[in-house]
Amino acid sequence: MQIFENISTAINKITVIHVILVSFSIHMFVISQPNFEMLDEVHFTNFMRWFMLGIDHTPYQLPGLSIIISPFVHIFGDNWLSWRFPIVLFGMIFLFFYYKVVEYISNKKIALLTTTILSFSPVIFVSSSLMLRDMPVMAVGFLSLYLYFKQKYYFSALLIGLSAIIKETAIFFMIFIALWHVCTHIRSGENKIAFNSLKKPTIFLLIVSITFLTSLYIYENTVTVLEYTTKHPEYISVNDNGELKATRFNILSTNTELLQKPVDDFNYLDKVKDPIHHLEIILTKGYYNQNDMGGDEFMASFLPIAQSSTIHQMTYGYYNVYTNDEGIELHEKQYHTLWIQSMVDYSWWHIGFWGSIFLIAYSIIAKFKNNTPITKTVVFLSFGFVFFVPYLLINMIRDTFAYYMIYFLPVMAVGLVSLIYKVPNKKLRLAILSVFLVAIVFNFVRVFPMWGFE
Repeated sequence: MQIFENISTAINKITVIHVILVSFSIHMFVISQPNFEMLDEVHFTNFMRWFMLGIDHTPYQLPGLSIIISPFVHIFGDNWLSWRFPIVLFGMIFLFFYYKVVEYISNKKIALLTTTILSFSPVIFVSSSLMLRDMPVMAVGFLSLYLYFKQKYYFSALLIGLSAIIKETAIFFMIFIALWHVCTHIRSGENKIAFNSLKKPTIFLLIVSITFLTSLYIYENTVTVLEYTTKHPEYISVNDNGELKATRFNILSTNTELLQKPVDDFNYLDKVKDPIHHLEIILTKGYYNQNDMGGDEFMASFLPIAQSSTIHQMTYGYYNVYTNDEGIELHEKQYHTLWIQSMVDYSWWHIGFWGSIFLIAYSIIAKFKNNTPITKTVVFLSFGFVFFVPYLLINMIRDTFAYYMIYFLPVMAVGLVSLIYKVPNKKLRLAILSVFLVAIVFNFVRVFPMWGFE
């Protein structure tokens, strides 16, 4: 049919640069929505404000995001543009190097399609629109994967070490690379473990560790990092009887009066001066348990667990219209499940998830039956579960949220498109792809991720 040929021709003319430019334009259109801190931005903007004064009250959080954003705030002021524009840039870097990685493990068409799907995925879009930590880690992480595949091993290790200063989830990329390296070694036919085979991974691990620990050490000896008895900071005040007392304050309630207090006015336990001490604080005070919340509905919905909620029972927010004191009608949009936003997205997530498992199982069976080589795409899907399994463990002790899947989403996108490419009929395959793309883009426009008031 002529219509399918026209669609195919049009798709062939699109490049990843076109996708990135469209995504960047949409980001810039909504970058000011809202013009105040949204979601976890309220945490990170306050961390950054203290950092710019040379004080860190939250050693249980790694400081990389404050380091990235503070130069922009220093130059352009403490506003939404300074908070978010660097993250938008990281989002574009992520899309480009994700494309390059998928191109390496499959082909240009699958790489372009998966990149397009992710660019219109609300969880990716919002994470690259707000001052949050995950997008910088993912951008640097996929850059490190690309460099590894291009045999720039040590530069790749350096980047992973630096990205770990932003968020500890950078470890996912190191584990992925370690598994890929072992697999490559086995497939090369070298059964013996020789010194030369251990040399590169050992140096790689050393570079990651030294880069991370050295960066943390420099930070601790540049900024005054304060440890408190709990994760909550305290300052010394005087009560009505003239006695000194410790007053706990919420870092989210940071105000001018608090920012003007000198270090000696805070009731800290110790000053953090070495990375090991810092890591101990992160492990003991940076995580929390919610044993009563274990077995969250969201994660259970991916697995055949009895009596769990199905995707059809998930809600995705509310839309309120009301009139303010001045008689102006305001439209408030909010999404409690944090960026799932519709059955369209949730459905393709599940198809991508189970499609990945199907492709892995099919390839293993074909390997044993016909000695068919396992492709790079299947290896990528297999090791990509590194980005999913940790959240199964977390789900046992606390609640998990949809946006946690941001690291696994790039893998599910490859699973979805690769599964569709298994359809032998070219016209049927193109029709299925078109339906998915139209549904995803239409859904993105329908529940456009603009928060606040319009």
